[in-house]
Amino acid sequence: MMRILLNNTCLFQFQGFSIIHLVSAFLYWWAWDDRSWRDVIMIPEYLNHIEAGLYIWSTSWYPKIDTLGSYYTLEIHKIELAASIIDLFANFGWIMSWYMTYTRTLGRGFTFDDPDVIAFSTTTIAAIVYVSYSFQVYMYPEQYNDNLLYTYGDILYFLGACFYIFAAMRDQNWFWFLPLSGQYGVAAGKIHVDTKTLPKFGQPVVLMTDCCRKRSKKQIEQTTEIELNDNNDIITSYF
Repeated sequence: MMRILLNNTCLFQFQGFSIIHLVSAFLYWWAWDDRSWRDVIMIPEYLNHIEAGLYIWSTSWYPKIDTLGSYYTLEIHKIELAASIIDLFANFGWIMSWYMTYTRTLGRGFTFDDPDVIAFSTTTIAAIVYVSYSFQVYMYPEQYNDNLLYTYGDILYFLGACFYIFAAMRDQNWFWFLPLSGQYGVAAGKIHVDTKTLPKFGQPVVLMTDCCRKRSKKQIEQTTEIELNDNNDIITSYF
C-alpha cells in the first residue's frame, strides 16, 4: 500500500513487491502443471494473476499522487479495493483447491495438526482484514495516514506464509529425521491398514467446462508405497 509523498526508495520497493507478487502467482500456477488449465482448482490461480496485475497498475501510479484527495490517490484506492476483494475470493478458492486435492490420511484434514489448515485460515483472515482496510481508506481517504489496520493483515499473511513453507517441506519429506518422519502421526512402516480401506487422495477432477456439458469424472490417481513385513501384512507409508 502507498503512503503520501513516498520517496524514490519506497516507490521502488512497492513496485518491486508488486512484481514479486506476479512472479509468485505464476509459480503457484506452474505448481499445478499436471492439471488441466480448465480444472476448477486453477480458478484461484487466475484470480491471483489478476490481483497481482491490479497491484502493478496501482503502484505505477504512486509517483503521481500528491494529496489525500487527488484524482490518482482516489483511483489507487479503487484499484486496491478491487484487488483486495479478488484476493479474498482467491483465498476461498485455495481452500477449495486444498479440499479437492489433500491426502485423506492422519494429520491431514480438518485439524490444526495440518499446517495447510493453519496457513489458509490465517491468509483468509488476512484477506478479510485487507478488504476492510481498503474499504475504509476508500470511504475516508483523509484517514489514510492514520489507519494502520493493514499491519494486522501483513502479520497474518506472514504467519500464513511460514506455515505454507512448513507444509511444503512436509510434503517433500524434509522432516524424515523426525521420530514420525514428519508425517504427523503416520510413521513409515508403523500403520497397518487393509487395502480396501486405503485413504482417498483427493476428489474427482472437475473442469470449468463441466457446467456446459456432461463429462465423465476422472479419479485422481496417486501412488502409495507398499511394503510387506514378515507376516505378509500390508504396511503403507504416506509421503
